[in-house]
Amino acid sequence: MKKESGNAMTRRGFTILELLVVISIMAIIATLATGAAIKAVKQSRNKRIDTTCTALAMALVTYQNQEHEWPVTLTPQGNDTSVWYHGPDNKEVFKPLYNGAGGKSGMAYLDGSSLMVYYNGSRMKLNAALSAGRTDVPLMYPNPDDTSRINYYCVEFNLLTDSVKVHRQSDHSCPKQTKY
Repeated sequence: MKKESGNAMTRRGFTILELLVVISIMAIIATLATGAAIKAVKQSRNKRIDTTCTALAMALVTYQNQEHEWPVTLTPQGNDTSVWYHGPDNKEVFKPLYNGAGGKSGMAYLDGSSLMVYYNGSRMKLNAALSAGRTDVPLMYPNPDDTSRINYYCVEFNLLTDSVKVHRQSDHSCPKQTKY
């Protein structure tokens, strides 16, 4: 806005062009910030899944140390040195760890407040499923790329080293089929 004062013209306010330039710059900055925030959220989800895999493996090792056996019978197929529990079959591995169910010591090996299960067509916390009397539920996690989909944890028992590793379902090392 311009105002004439004598012979000299003075400016008051901004021109439409200046406003459009500022708004464009702000939109570019917002787009960059949003992209960075989305990337940070995805990285955080992936890190949480990896941390949970480690915690589940540690719970299985603790069970084995306390009970002097794995929570499932490990029978390899042919010359395989690993036994895998994939997808919903992971409930066989983790069931004895839910609130000490089946364990001789009666101690809880997993914190069910942060673990997710799929029960009756919906996701819920493990503690809620256990409160409903369900101990036959597999552990799962929301797909970090599409949270409307779910993935299951995959468990590998290595018979040569007497060790266990928990994988994401999407890991290339996790087989498509369950081996018993």
